[in-house]
Amino acid sequence: MFRYLVAHAPTFRLDRCGWSPRQPVILVAEEKNALRVQAASPAAHQVGIRCGMSVAAARARLPSIETELLDAEAESEDLDALTAQLLRVSPNIAPLPPDSVVAEISRGAESRAGQERALVERVRIRMSQLGHRAHVVIADDPITALTLARWQRRSDVILKGQHAEAMASLPLDALNLPAHDHTLLNSLGIRTVRDLTALPAATITGRFSPSVFAAHAWASGHTSPPTLSPWAENDTPSLSQDLPAPVIELEALLFVIGALIRDLSTRLIARGQAITQMDMSLRLEGGRHQAISIRLGTPTRHAATILERVRHRLDRVKLGGPVVALTLSSPLPSPFEGRQIDLRDPRRSDEALEGISARLQDALGSRSVLGARTTPRHRPEGAWRPVPFGIPVPKNGGSAATALALSHGEDPVMAWSGHPELVSPERPPILLDPPLVVEIDSSPQAPVTAVHVDGRWCDVHQLLGPEQLNGEWWSRPFQRTYWRATLDDGRTAWLYREHDRWAIHGWWDR
Repeated sequence: MFRYLVAHAPTFRLDRCGWSPRQPVILVAEEKNALRVQAASPAAHQVGIRCGMSVAAARARLPSIETELLDAEAESEDLDALTAQLLRVSPNIAPLPPDSVVAEISRGAESRAGQERALVERVRIRMSQLGHRAHVVIADDPITALTLARWQRRSDVILKGQHAEAMASLPLDALNLPAHDHTLLNSLGIRTVRDLTALPAATITGRFSPSVFAAHAWASGHTSPPTLSPWAENDTPSLSQDLPAPVIELEALLFVIGALIRDLSTRLIARGQAITQMDMSLRLEGGRHQAISIRLGTPTRHAATILERVRHRLDRVKLGGPVVALTLSSPLPSPFEGRQIDLRDPRRSDEALEGISARLQDALGSRSVLGARTTPRHRPEGAWRPVPFGIPVPKNGGSAATALALSHGEDPVMAWSGHPELVSPERPPILLDPPLVVEIDSSPQAPVTAVHVDGRWCDVHQLLGPEQLNGEWWSRPFQRTYWRATLDDGRTAWLYREHDRWAIHGWWDR
């Protein structure tokens, strides 16, 4: 079986900026239209300053508080460098943003407890030498180890099967329950994990939300922690989890999915991989299955990013019944070659087109978000066809490649030496289907002087043309004369005349 070591450095984010834990200082970043606290030194924490608090609220508690602006990229680079310093612990080691490192420390036969305690001490000393006070915990799964390192605030080795006993002393906050569930439990005097697990499972069902029931089962050790089986570089990563009871509510399902995703992210980081798609298979009561596919866009391995995409997708899915088990898998993981932007990052305006299209496809359906590919047709409305977004252009011969080449003016018959390069005429990016039939006014000096569109007459300030388009005599022959007309309201229309009928075929969007 696997054992995991997590080294959590609670002050890492400020240590790397040169601040001492004794100095009252906060790390801030823009969030929800305000500068908010991302991390606080122990001195700032003592006066009641917490993560998520606005800078104004923090200064109200301590006017002399120092602030440091978050540099997310530099912070990530420093965490990577810290991880590299611990490679002697295990070759399978990875950063666990924003302030922890996780390592797989055994495989096959279990390590002896004495050896694990020596390893914990060795890692703790090494972290101290590097300038970071760390809590180091070894457990059966990385999420338990990370939770205990953060909330227990001391180094420890959790023996096999001792998950429930180790979690019992933690505050209820450690279970990361939804706010309304947390408030309800607090109002009933439940302050710790032990208080919750002391309640019989039968009293949880029907009285609390499925999120509380799932948290109760996990904290009680009644469900086995999700574990990752090793996979080869080209294999499909897959994780499965049986639920302690049938679940129909989204929050309870996300409680389990979040743990699986964090485990998946840990392994992806260790392998240097990222994913662009997540497939979810839900086993329902009665033996039925429901499959859900989540597109992630650009390659990512960031657990919070993946979980938010999953939450966004499930918000638009109706479950076919109570869920009793689920499996997450991701086809074709790829090498990770750069950093992804978090969905809540203020730099999201620079999000890649692939990420935007993936979110739109999940929200609207894969057939509602399409790309366009040109085709060798004379008729303007037939000179393109919709294709699923992200489908690569054929490169190795075939009619599709030939057609695409011809559509770009790469006709091999005309590619002889000395032939002038053809300049494609400009076409409007907005094409109307069907064309909008309109009335026009003309004069002896100009074929079009005004156009009746949107219920009123618009004068034509500039008219460019004509351009003759005709062809397709073998199917539906057409013969049109096109003009480019700039109207007095600033719009530019693509007009044509065919058999004494005038129509607007498209618009330029500027």
